[in-house]
Amino acid sequence: MSGFVSGLAPHIRGLLELKHAMGLPYKSSERHLLAFDAICAQHYPGQSSLSREMAMEWVVKHPAEHINGQLKRITSIRQLAKHMASLGIEAYVIPTGIPGRRIHYNPHIFSHRELRALFDAADTIKESRIGGQRHLNIPVMFRMIYCLGLRPGEARKLHRNDVDLARGTVLIRESKGHKDRMVFMSADLQEYCRAYDAAINSYYPDRIPFFPNRQGNIYTSSALDYWFHELLDAADSLIVASPGSPPRPYDLRHAHVIEVINRWVRAGRSPEVLVAYLSLHLGHSNTEDTWYYFHLAADFHPELRGLANTTIESLFPEARHEIR
Repeated sequence: MSGFVSGLAPHIRGLLELKHAMGLPYKSSERHLLAFDAICAQHYPGQSSLSREMAMEWVVKHPAEHINGQLKRITSIRQLAKHMASLGIEAYVIPTGIPGRRIHYNPHIFSHRELRALFDAADTIKESRIGGQRHLNIPVMFRMIYCLGLRPGEARKLHRNDVDLARGTVLIRESKGHKDRMVFMSADLQEYCRAYDAAINSYYPDRIPFFPNRQGNIYTSSALDYWFHELLDAADSLIVASPGSPPRPYDLRHAHVIEVINRWVRAGRSPEVLVAYLSLHLGHSNTEDTWYYFHLAADFHPELRGLANTTIESLFPEARHEIR
């Protein structure tokens, strides 16, 4: 929690300590708070209360910023203000409703044909002209997201020691909810990752990340998004997206779960058992997030509509989409 230098620094550190004590990583909010702290240090040096002027300067939309991203930025500062107010410190709380309602994304569920086109594009990706081994990383990273149902951030942050190529296990450290979990590779994915590891090891023999960038560090989320759109462009004629909802890397996780649900339900497996399994497999902190996928499966596959009528639905509130 170093790096905070404004008059609000003690209050920001106090908020982060509280969130961490509750078991919350709070990493994206910490980045927003660090940026806010820098603005406050520059424009409001020494000011230890959070004024309306300070808060509203932060609210201003960035060029090309999506409203959902703007909402996340604002929420971090709103939480800081509420924390300060609870301690009796003067703080302006940004009103709810600013900047507007969150836009809910409609996930793109890839068909087998679309997945084939996407991975074919990944297998033919060209080397980067500025160095690095993206042509080795891209095919494997996106396959692991799909085959294991990983969050994109979980895949790119993997350490080499997290992937046990002898046992075929992948350890996901401090995922959403600050919990570790273990997932298991199929035999073919295990062999595929072994071949990748041997190839990338010749370039980065002492690497820490499983997927190193050209400096040997972990890739950024923006790099992953850029690659994904490059693959979509290459497979454009074979992937049909809904208007206003272009596919995202996270949709590969959705596709994985829908495939699991389809396979298990058609085999006559109990939805109650499946919910418990999926919650553990996906790293959900509660089964409400998992039940969301049963609704999603029924939406995209009408033959599974009966899932929505099972008694298990009465056990959980209306599902909400998990945040990326």
